[in-house]
Amino acid sequence: MTTKDIIIEEARKVFVRYGFTKTSMADIALASRKGRRTLYTYFTNKEDVFKAVIETEVKVLTDKLEPIITSDQPADIKLRTYLKLRMTALKDLTLYYSAMRHDFMNNMSMLENLRKDYDELEISLIQGMLEEGNANGIFAIENTRFVSHAMLVAIKGFELPIFLGTEDADYEELIDPMITLFFNGLIVKH
Repeated sequence: MTTKDIIIEEARKVFVRYGFTKTSMADIALASRKGRRTLYTYFTNKEDVFKAVIETEVKVLTDKLEPIITSDQPADIKLRTYLKLRMTALKDLTLYYSAMRHDFMNNMSMLENLRKDYDELEISLIQGMLEEGNANGIFAIENTRFVSHAMLVAIKGFELPIFLGTEDADYEELIDPMITLFFNGLIVKH
């Protein structure tokens, strides 16, 4: 593990324990057993450290999703599996970061800025599966980019209730009807 990796891993633990607002660069330096000067060699401020922690978490999630995307399964099965695994991973992260819920709500705009790159990546992944489905006659979507974006917006709509822990229903009970809606639409086909 590099010095930067150690700082990021220890910072993640400190953020989980104290929350974003209460964590200081001194706390991160102490936890990583590095001097503050070393910390500032890699990061300009606490927000940069937090961004690196989030990027690491996104990489872990992307690594979990990669085998699904590159599998030989039909595109509809890939997409369904992808959506379910993504929601499972989100729920796991939410439980892990439960101590930071208050901080997240107070820093929602910062989090949305951090998510922009990941959102673009996710739109590309979904679009790739939709285009594969089009090519194989599974889907008939004219504008895969638009539909990918719409799907991401719908998926993100599930995140806040899950994150806040306000949704009593099992997330799989929530995601399955959404997936069915994506695949079948609203109108009964005759």
